[in-house]
Amino acid sequence: MSWMLTATGQQFDLRFIDDASISLIDIAHHLSQINRYSGACSRPMSVAEHSLFVLAIVESALPTASPAVLLAALMHDAHEAYTNDLTQPMKQVIGEPWRREELRIQHAVLKRFGLVEASAGAAKLIHWADMTALVTERQHLLPHTGPAWDAERLHEPSRCWNFPENGKFAWHDWRELFIERFGELNYARTAIPAPSLVGGPSSDRPF
Repeated sequence: MSWMLTATGQQFDLRFIDDASISLIDIAHHLSQINRYSGACSRPMSVAEHSLFVLAIVESALPTASPAVLLAALMHDAHEAYTNDLTQPMKQVIGEPWRREELRIQHAVLKRFGLVEASAGAAKLIHWADMTALVTERQHLLPHTGPAWDAERLHEPSRCWNFPENGKFAWHDWRELFIERFGELNYARTAIPAPSLVGGPSSDRPF
């Protein structure tokens, strides 16, 4: 069996991906319940929260970024809704087979939302924002032990983004905020609103 059952009841086939089975609601729902760092943080931090943080960093660093680039930043880890979020050490242990499959599924998700070109064009910017988020998250949420590799990877030793605590946000708040931000950016890009959930998030946004 190569398919998985999603939150909306889709049968997502990991081997033979059907565009119609890729759902924004599923992506937001799954990412909001997947913990980063294999759950090692001082509080739960989901991939959805991380994705919104990366989006906020790109928006702050490049206010003139197009809606498509901002969407690509928001969706940079969207494939993890279907692959889960493996730790970097585990990805290195598995090696090329994992990288190949991750890229294949990531491409399918980006293609579904028309973001392949924007993602490729802004790859360096999004990677920089992703690394900035990683360094900041590690500084605020993980033990201050182990090798000091983070600043070296970022190439800006003093760089650590402002990171609000966000402790009052529950998983469903991140799900709804992810959908809300996608809808805003997608509307700005195409004038087509995204699906919505009943009862949107508070206007008191964390980022």
